[in-house]
Amino acid sequence: MADADTPQMTSVTQASQGLAGRRHLIACEVFRDEFEAVSPPDLIRSYLPQGLHRTPGKMPAAIQEILDGVPAVLGSILLGYGLCSNGVVGVASRTAPLIMPRVHDCIALLLGSRERYEAEVAACPGTYYITPGWALYGTTSLTCYKNEYLPKYGEETARYIATELLKNYRRVALIDHGIGDMDAARAHAREMAEVFNLSYAEIPGSVDYVRRLVHGPWDSDDFVLVQPGTRINSSPFLSLHSIALA
Repeated sequence: MADADTPQMTSVTQASQGLAGRRHLIACEVFRDEFEAVSPPDLIRSYLPQGLHRTPGKMPAAIQEILDGVPAVLGSILLGYGLCSNGVVGVASRTAPLIMPRVHDCIALLLGSRERYEAEVAACPGTYYITPGWALYGTTSLTCYKNEYLPKYGEETARYIATELLKNYRRVALIDHGIGDMDAARAHAREMAEVFNLSYAEIPGSVDYVRRLVHGPWDSDDFVLVQPGTRINSSPFLSLHSIALA
């Protein structure tokens, strides 16, 4: 008679063999539609709430929790985050190499390249960028104003808080990369521009950078390769332009 533990052990072994060499993506939920559009069926995907960006101190622990549960047989980990206000600093993969885009935040990924991002920053630095993913899964200054500040503080104080947070912005730009509900995103972006007296523009985006993160190759300086057991630090990102979404 077979040992009672044998079937369980066999199933775990078979599962591990099925995962051997596969990749696991860990990304912010605002990227869900973009990654789903370009990912192969065998890519394991985990999405974390965008709200972690509002408390960057909690982000490393949330990412690390997923990393700690990743099977040792996986080939690599893809991290769908930039430096994100140091929200990934200190994170480490135990057994598989970790690959991430060399960007401060998601705007470069959504525009298709760091070069395009830097050109936009140079042309109009006071820009608040929105995509369908931000409008659907994320929290923007408009949603904070309507859903948090207004109910809690009333119109006058709510508007003061939101305006103060947006004081360095002059434009709302909707990034159109052809993925997601553009009509809903457009309505959201236009309303935000109108409510806060900002100019409005639509600019072309691209999922090329997202696609390269998923499929490779990763041997250019567009990506950071972190070896197993090594914690992510900010040094590879220090020379890059940065911008923050309020």
